[in-house]
Formats: sequence, C-alpha cells, structure tokens
Amino acid sequence: MTTLLAPADAIAESEKLIAVLERHRKNDPQLEAILSAHRTTHHEMKVSHSSSEHAIAAWRSALAQRWACEVAGRRLYKQTMRQLIQHYGDAEAPPIRLISRGGAEVDSSPVELLEDMRRLHTVIAFEAATLPFAEQRLAEIVRACDELEAAIAEVIECERRRRAAVLDLRIAREVYRRMRGETYRTLVSQYGEDFGPDFLDSLPVDTTE
Repeated sequence: MTTLLAPADAIAESEKLIAVLERHRKNDPQLEAILSAHRTTHHEMKVSHSSSEHAIAAWRSALAQRWACEVAGRRLYKQTMRQLIQHYGDAEAPPIRLISRGGAEVDSSPVELLEDMRRLHTVIAFEAATLPFAEQRLAEIVRACDELEAAIAEVIECERRRRAAVLDLRIAREVYRRMRGETYRTLVSQYGEDFGPDFLDSLPVDTTE
C-alpha cells in the first residue's frame, strides 16, 4: 500500500477503517491503541482538508480581486495616456516617452502595471501646472495604485497560506498512509489473511447499534 489517496478518498477510507476497528475491538482490547491512533490521524486529515479548501478558496478570491484591479488600472492608464497624447499633440513628446515602455505595457505583469501607473503619476505630478486634468487623474491613479498594490500583496499572502495548507494536508495523508500500512501488517500478523490488504472491501461495516 504505497498510493497516496486523494484527500476525500483518504478520509472516506479512514472512516471505514475506523468503523471496522471499532467493530472488532470488542473481541480484542489491544485494538484500542490502534483505533485511538487512527481517530487522531482521521481528525488531523479532516482539519487539514478543511483548511486547505478554505485557503484555496481565499487564494482564488484574491486572484479575482487582483484581476479586477488590473483591468481597472489598465483602463485608467490607457485613458490617461490618450489624454496626454492629445494634450501634447505627439506620442513622441518627452513626457510621453518618460512614461511609455514602447508598447510593452500591453503584456505587463501586475507588478509592472503598478510601476507603469506610478511612473504615470510622477510625470503628471511634475507637469501638473500645464495639465487641466492633472488633479482628477492624480487622485484616480493614487487610488488605483493603492488598490492594486493591496491586491498584489493579498495574492502573495493567500498563495503562501495555500501552499502551507496543501503541504499540511499532504503530510497528514502521508501519516495516514504509513499508519494504514502498519495497521495492515499488525492485523495480518495477529489475525491472518482475514485482515489482508483487501479487508476493507471484504469486511462489511456493521452499522447496527
């Protein structure tokens, strides 16, 4: 038994194994120690699985929020750049060239977009006296930068939590896998082939009170 089962499968199998052990401990008190260990591991798997599911959901939500901030930021960047080009009458005007990365903005990462926005803010602030739309755009850019920066940080933190939660779950499943193997060997040595590798399927769980 070397397979690392999927989380839901491992938890389901663990429940079945515990049920079988509970049914047979009436005839052998020594099974109590094994049963206790499996209960603990089962609880840890359930807790880890729940934590992992929550962490993954939070990570996906953070990604969606970052994407929304990216879309809003790119839209504001393009609108403001069009205003600047219209104001200066030339896409090659010095202030425009200080901002633009020669079209590379189209494929920018979230961090690069944030840097583009900040560079845009710096140039507008420097040229504010000659730009009639400077005050409004500066406020909008500051707000967009703050929101995007927060969204980027949230994704990074959620990714850290997701990785940690997934690792914890994998460790819990690995502990169960090893314990399952040890349990098989112990039961086979004490009870023979009645508790062989396929005993979960061969021994129905007694659900009666």
